[in-house]
Amino acid sequence: MINNNYSANNLTQKYNNLEAKKIEEDLDKIVENFCMKPWISQEYIFDKLNYKDKQYLKDLNKIIRENDQLQLKITKNSAAKKYWNTILPFSYRVNDVIKNNYRFPLRIAIFPGVSCMFYCGFCGRNQNAKYQTSIIDEGINKINNVISEANKGTKISISGGLEPLTNPKLGSIIKKGSERGFKMPLITNAYSLTDGYLKKNPDIWLLDSLRVSLYGYDNESYKEITRLDKSFKIVKKNVINFLRSRNEINKKLKFGFNFIILPENYDNLKEVLKLIKEINSEVNNGEGINFLTLRDDYQSVTGQDENFDKDRKYRLNSGMSEDERKKLLEIIENFEDLRLKYCPDLHVDYGYSLEYLSQKIFDRGLVKINGKKIRSFGFSQLSVAIDLHGDIFLFREAGFLDRQGNEKVIIGRLDNQKNSLEKNIKNFLDKKKPIEFIDNDSRFLDSFDHVLNALVNQAEEDEKFGIPLESGPIAFKNFDLKESVGNNWYSDDI
Repeated sequence: MINNNYSANNLTQKYNNLEAKKIEEDLDKIVENFCMKPWISQEYIFDKLNYKDKQYLKDLNKIIRENDQLQLKITKNSAAKKYWNTILPFSYRVNDVIKNNYRFPLRIAIFPGVSCMFYCGFCGRNQNAKYQTSIIDEGINKINNVISEANKGTKISISGGLEPLTNPKLGSIIKKGSERGFKMPLITNAYSLTDGYLKKNPDIWLLDSLRVSLYGYDNESYKEITRLDKSFKIVKKNVINFLRSRNEINKKLKFGFNFIILPENYDNLKEVLKLIKEINSEVNNGEGINFLTLRDDYQSVTGQDENFDKDRKYRLNSGMSEDERKKLLEIIENFEDLRLKYCPDLHVDYGYSLEYLSQKIFDRGLVKINGKKIRSFGFSQLSVAIDLHGDIFLFREAGFLDRQGNEKVIIGRLDNQKNSLEKNIKNFLDKKKPIEFIDNDSRFLDSFDHVLNALVNQAEEDEKFGIPLESGPIAFKNFDLKESVGNNWYSDDI
């Protein structure tokens, strides 16, 4: 029984003197369900708890919705809090998605990279494709026009696609975003994060945060994933030099690593912490690495039919098995002790499914939408991605140049005239031509896209069932829309 001060007494008479104890037990069950799986439907709750009256469920939801303590338990203090961190800022746009009403996107992912020097097996890119350098200037202009067009409530991030630092004019995008007051986060593999590149692109120091994708802890482990000799040595050197310069130029810029958990590397978590400690010890003029994000492989490529994304030089064969995830649970259990030993000031963000493991709850992986349940018009009101051509992608894992089959989710192309992001999205929605998705199209959605898709599907199912979002157990309307919907890897805040 949850220890709270709520009372169910006001429902006992309404439901023929139903015992308050029974009502409180039902309340507890609903709360616990949403603490574990935020995307479950009201029909699922109704059937699982063997309810006979939908109004009874609505009344229970109302009690939970109006109880601040229970709201905090579900959205801030549960194993599913990382999911809720994504869901809450986007919930008020859900009805617009369902009705295909135009709204300017809340998040825009910018993919300015020209190429990539790595051949990571879990990455969905076409490993033979790269942009012509002749389009860089035009592409930068298109992207900067989008930044000028963006609403103040929109959050912009820079990632890939392909490696952002392969664009020699990346600094222009960062400068434009900074001038407009946007917090600009960047994801990079740091292979090109050299002193020379930084001197040519000093606007990188205007970033809010920089996250480096970490693929191992030594030369051998790095090469196994990236397929490139000396990649570890180069990245490590670049990181140390960057941190030293960061501490002199912009101490506010947060720096961290992202480590994707794979069958090939999950046993290396301890070594990652040792590496962070080693790097920090070489940064002798201030702070070192601020954060570490740990992420599950959502199998955009791994485990997919080999008929898809055929033109690949290197591919991982599968995701983690159940036995491997159980072993990972044991590793994560000891991880916090190791963090306190090696890097006590390091903030660790476990992401979606790994948060369960960090709380000693066995989980079988990320929420993942079956291809046939992908929204036929996407959710452009919430999120889109834009590449160097100015192509607008509904989903972020589709945003790789010439990725097999991704043309179906390109909804328009920007130009430097009047063909704005707004115009392209409106044209797509106005045509009212739904996209037909197949099972393997789920590879076009990253973990963030899967969560947003699950949220919208849940809301639509609840509406059809007769208990819409506003009658559910979560007080979405109490959420402060001024809170961030952008990347925040360095704290537990949304």
